Amino acid sequence: MKHLLICLMTFFFCIGLCSVCLSCQTHIGQTEPQYIKELTEAKKIALPIDENSYYHSRNIFQFEEGENELLVFQNTEKGTYKIIVFDIKNERVFKEIPINREGPNGISRLGGSFPFFDSQTFLMFQDNINRISVYTDQGEVIKNYSTRNTDGSLTYSTVTSNLYLPCFIKDSVLYLENDDVHQNMKKGDWQRAHLFRAQDLKTGEHWKLPLFYPSSFNMEIKNPSAGFGYSYDFNHKANVLVCSFCGYDSIMVAEDMKKVRWYNGKSRYFKSLRPIVGESADGFEWIGEYRRSAKYWHLMYDKYRDVYYRFAEMPCELGPGEYPLDDPKAREFSVIVFDKDFNIIGETKFPGNKYFYKMSFVGRDGLYISENNLANPEFDEDKLVFACFKLEDIKENEK
Repeated sequence: MKHLLICLMTFFFCIGLCSVCLSCQTHIGQTEPQYIKELTEAKKIALPIDENSYYHSRNIFQFEEGENELLVFQNTEKGTYKIIVFDIKNERVFKEIPINREGPNGISRLGGSFPFFDSQTFLMFQDNINRISVYTDQGEVIKNYSTRNTDGSLTYSTVTSNLYLPCFIKDSVLYLENDDVHQNMKKGDWQRAHLFRAQDLKTGEHWKLPLFYPSSFNMEIKNPSAGFGYSYDFNHKANVLVCSFCGYDSIMVAEDMKKVRWYNGKSRYFKSLRPIVGESADGFEWIGEYRRSAKYWHLMYDKYRDVYYRFAEMPCELGPGEYPLDDPKAREFSVIVFDKDFNIIGETKFPGNKYFYKMSFVGRDGLYISENNLANPEFDEDKLVFACFKLEDIKENEK
């Protein structure tokens, strides 16, 4: 009898403990959004470009150098390889850095670039030869980092840094996205697929971080083609890495690069999303369908206001003359805003045919979103036009 009583007490204790644990998880993952903030346009800036510069780039980064607020724009879409550094406040070219393609200082194929602490040096990512180069504004390579193993084998399949997958440096360690998705992915492979890798800039040592895809990724795919992408940003002050998956409502928050928590990040403008990964064999038709469907795009941290922005794409059909692999110009999108504790505090929806939201950055004055949409009646291929949005309280009568 005594033994039975102990067993019953243990049983109910475990039930209670499980209930407490589940309530903690629910509190973290399902915090009710409070739509108290909205993004409102405050101003526009127009940065000049010449006939040898393209009006789109996924490699743009804002940074500060003394009193100057600068924007790095990588131009590799036209014949001239160069990096343009703009003075944001004065809307002018601050400097141009030509990129040599051949010779001892040659960068044969540029998979991404990033300002290396100032406008005098940049990290150049060469994914075709698995090398990261430190490149000066005088066009000189002063150091190379190999991303190969000591036996010469490839460490990573890609070496890149861009707006959606920005590298970051902490304590002389470079952190990058990692591509562990491969052919013949099994259900259990996703939870072993590392999302990030690191390389010590002093010793050259590299390793993978213990951060993986969420458990909802459990499909078997022979040749993954799309649907498993993600975007992230790093909050240096809080030492927090925040990750957004294209087909997953929740956002992943990793403290100290290892302690993971999940928070509600769902858009209020479409139904819940679940991961759907396509097969290469499904061809352009499936990829076109995927590109037209609702999904989450990039995530950005705003250090000036201590908030996070998550871009969400509304479902959209192709317009006249658009092809399956094109980005629909008429696509509407929204920006979900999280506070420092990852509570949703606002979501602003934007119209199609005006913005090119895949080119955006955070600045001193707000969130800048490109207006270089080809369907925008005011589009000018000789300018990079950005609308600057401020985060403001929603008035009571507008809620």
